[in-house]
Amino acid sequence: MKRVMAILAALSFIFISAPAAQATITILLTEPSHRQINGQFIDDELATSLGINGRLGQLVFSPPVGKRRWVIDPSLIEDVTAMSKGYSLTSGKAGLGQAAAQSWLAQLKIDISSDDVTAMAYGNPSLYWVNQLSPHQVNYVLTISQSRLQSLLNEPVAAPSHYRYNYKFDISSSDISIIKADSVNFSQTAAYVDPTTIDTYRLALIKILNPNLTKDRREYLIRDFTSTAFAQIHLVHLSQGKFTVTSTHQNLPITITNGFPSEIKVTLRVVPINPKVQVGNLEIQTLPANSKIQVMVPIDVLTSGDSGLNVEVISSQGNLLGDPVSYPLKLSVISPIATWFTTGAAILLFVAATIQSIRRIRRRQR
Repeated sequence: MKRVMAILAALSFIFISAPAAQATITILLTEPSHRQINGQFIDDELATSLGINGRLGQLVFSPPVGKRRWVIDPSLIEDVTAMSKGYSLTSGKAGLGQAAAQSWLAQLKIDISSDDVTAMAYGNPSLYWVNQLSPHQVNYVLTISQSRLQSLLNEPVAAPSHYRYNYKFDISSSDISIIKADSVNFSQTAAYVDPTTIDTYRLALIKILNPNLTKDRREYLIRDFTSTAFAQIHLVHLSQGKFTVTSTHQNLPITITNGFPSEIKVTLRVVPINPKVQVGNLEIQTLPANSKIQVMVPIDVLTSGDSGLNVEVISSQGNLLGDPVSYPLKLSVISPIATWFTTGAAILLFVAATIQSIRRIRRRQR
């Protein structure tokens, strides 16, 4: 009887223990961004983390034993892949983590070869802030995360079903305003750049919303986002200049530069600063990709003196591109009224002189 009870107890222990032994271990691989939008590394902290004794290194080189599921942030794999190809820091120094990145990626691919892999929402942002600052990208981030990670790892990857974070951390009201304004600048020029570049800009904002970023790092990335947006909106810009006008009807050459890799249609909005000049009609201008052209702006001068033109470049969608430029005008012309008076006076003098000459001749004849 005791023997039977012992066997039953052993079987019960096996049945109870079996589910626990088969429990899936989830391994999270994510790290706040260490790169600017242009791909340059801000520091070399990621290289340290990828080492055998680093946080990310321990997860890959000494993973838990058993049934595993890897949940991986595509942004992290992009950073490590870039590092594995050689890189430099914003300080100008050469990065030291190329070999560590290569070893880490090689070991990761061995680890996941027989395990399940799920993509994490790109950049591991807080859903709260994605909804606040870029609500139209909530589903986009989940969708692109799967395709990007699958392409990077060359392995089947499950799509993320949710965001891992959904809470409000501190972002100042001024930074919120800056981010929103920069996002508008990017959206206004999206039609002029390739889709890959658009994705880079959209995801750069998402990486800023990772709750594990330090305050200093988040502010650094916001400044990088702002400077990139500023450069983007100013790829189309006007050259400075000033003009001396010597005729009542004149065409002024205004130079426009298009730094985008595609053709753009724009119009010039030209407003005189005073009534001394009037501006004629201007046609829609086609700016070839990566080009610089001159647009002839017709003006009529009504009187001499100082004036100027305030000029803006407006896209076909009605958006301002670049900064407005003011062109000073020195008007050194004789107005039509002054010309009439001068001509009239000359005629009167000529007539008077002629009459005087006739009188002298008549006096002599007497």
